[in-house]
Formats: sequence, structure tokens, C-alpha cells
Amino acid sequence: MADLISQDLGPKRPYQIVVLLDAQQRVLSVNRSLAGTNFESLSASSQQPIHSQFHPGCAGRCRFVEMWDKAWMSLKSRDSIEWELEDAELEKLFRLNLSRTPELNIGENERRERQLLLTITDITKYRREYESLIEQQQALIRLLMAQQLEMVVEPFDDDGDTGNRLMADYARTERSLNRQLVQAQESERKRIASELHDGIAQSIGVVKYRIEDAIARFANDNPDLDLTVLEGTIDDVKSLVDEVRRISRNLSPSILEDFGLHVAMEWLCKDFKAQNRDLDVSCSVSIDEAEMPELVKVAIYRVAQEASQNIAKHSAATRVQMRLESADGNVKLVIVDNGAGFDVADQRAFDAKRGLGISSMRERVEATGGKFELKATPKKGVEVRAFWAAEILDSMQ
Repeated sequence: MADLISQDLGPKRPYQIVVLLDAQQRVLSVNRSLAGTNFESLSASSQQPIHSQFHPGCAGRCRFVEMWDKAWMSLKSRDSIEWELEDAELEKLFRLNLSRTPELNIGENERRERQLLLTITDITKYRREYESLIEQQQALIRLLMAQQLEMVVEPFDDDGDTGNRLMADYARTERSLNRQLVQAQESERKRIASELHDGIAQSIGVVKYRIEDAIARFANDNPDLDLTVLEGTIDDVKSLVDEVRRISRNLSPSILEDFGLHVAMEWLCKDFKAQNRDLDVSCSVSIDEAEMPELVKVAIYRVAQEASQNIAKHSAATRVQMRLESADGNVKLVIVDNGAGFDVADQRAFDAKRGLGISSMRERVEATGGKFELKATPKKGVEVRAFWAAEILDSMQ
């Protein structure tokens, strides 16, 4: 089983493509530097909507459209959304990230063109190999249970319960594979964040300085001309740089890696208060993070980040309480608001309110061995809980 745990789960850099879309979901630009021979149907030349290019000939009643419409609607109240799609037509598994670009400070009579950035990553091979390993382990356990093998008492084995040890090995293997998936996701986020910050943001910054220099020289040669419009363009470019860097920080928060979870959570709370001055925000962080696995720290930060965004965008709350505490080796995160809430029992209303954020929170917590719980009551708010037991944290060291 140790060999299975350490087995390589696929390519270090999955195939990926970056697409710029307009408000009609048409493809404006395509960067296929990491796409290899994949995504050949996507092109900026046809000016066709993303679904028409992704699924040529599809009538539109597919899983891609269902998830896409949900993500597109979510961008009315948030800056970005990420989800996974198992595409039956292409027989592949994709991770998609859709982000808004900043609105530029154009004139009142000019049309405001909404543009969005879409990243599509092919994770088929990675996920299929992971699922294959899990199926092998499950088949082994089913075989042992079906045959009702006699328990073999090995020398120096106090309990002699081979079946229990096999089950425990299987559970450890599954947790290890889940952790590898989460770690791969974070590595990919960090790589994209680095390319955004050190590549795109720097390039836009260079363009900004060149425009400023050109305007200064033009103004010097033509002192009577009104260059207000061009100066506004400088502000637009600066806003674009700030937006790229903000997206980069959200993808991979450097403060967590540089200063630890305690400081990162306090910074997140402080920023949340500053951005939502009408909210009474109470934050309490009391943890011993010295022995806490890095992936659990990331999961905690991501859950707090997602929950904060949901509260700000959807809850209409007046009070928020956020608590992160550790005791007896256990770690617990609780985030409570007194907002509009919703009826979890009403599946349709729950799905509409939930969007894709709560699924993401649950997956992160459970992938790192934790337990996720959501309680919601109409007009009484929402409570998000995540709990990691001491034995789970110890097994990840």
C-alpha cells in the first residue's frame, strides 16, 4: 500500500488554455501556450460563444451548459468562480475558473463592455489514475469481507485483527490520495498566481509606464491640447494591474505561506471588516499551528475566505462571528451570521442559494480528513462548521 500512496498520479502540468470572453460569452482571445494538442476547437477567429466552440453541434442541453449558466450567474455577485466538469461528450474531466476583469473608467456615453477570463485545465489523466487506485483498494476490501477470511494472528501483534488493520490501511491510503489531490490543486493555483503577478501584471505595468512617458512627451510638444482622456487611460491600466494582482492574491495568498495561519486569519478578518463597514464582525483566533499540517491551514483559510465572500454577497447579515480554535489536538472553525439564511430541506432553493461555493468548501475540508457541516434557517442566518480530529492531524505529519 505504501507503493500505491507514493505512486505518481499524472502529469505535473496538465493541459490548460486561457480564454478571454465578452458579455455575449464569445471568444475574443485564446492563449494556448500550455494546451498542447488539446482544445483545438477553441479559436478567437470565429467570434462564437464558448459553448458552441467547446461542444460543436450540441443542442445546449448538456452538463457544460448547466454548470456554465450557474457560474455565469454567480459572477453577478462575486469576482471569480471555480468548478469541475466531467464532460460526457468529450469524455474528459476539466477544471474551469471564470473571473471578471475590472470595469474601466470610460465616459458616460461609451458602452461598458464586460469581459471575463476563463481558464480550462484538463485533469482527466490525473483524476482517472486517482480513481483507479481507490477502486483497487475498495475491491480488495470487498474481496476480503466477502470471503470472510480467518483472522491471522501474527507474532507480536497485540490485537491480531488483520481485517481491522487492512481497513485502517485503506483509510490512510484514501486520505493520502485526497491530500495529494489538494496539494496538486494548490501547486497549480500557486503557479498560475505567480504567472499572473510576475508575468501579466509586470507586462501591463511596463505598458503603463510607456504610455505615461509618451503622454508626457506629447504634452510637452503640444501644451495646448487637452489630454484628460489619455490620463484617464492611465488610471484604467493601473486598475487593471491592481485587479490582476488581486486575483493573484486570491489564488495563492502569500501571507499564509510567509506568516502562518494565525496572521493570515487575522488579516482576512481585518480586511473583511474594512470591506463591509455595516457589518458587526467578531473574530477570534486561538490556535497552536506549530504541528498543524500545511494543507489543513490552506483548507481553513480557503473556507473562511469563501464563507466571508458568501456573507458579504448574499446574507444581508448585520452580525458575523468567526472562531478558529484548537484544543486537545483538535481544530475547529465556526463561522456564523444572522442573515437571511435559507431552507436546506428545500433542495431547489438550497441549490440556488448554495451556488458552487459551499461544495468547494465541503470538498476541501473532507479532502484533508475533516468534517464539514452547514446549518441554515430562513431569516435566522447560516452556520458553517469545519472540524479536524487530533488523530487525523497526527496521521498527516
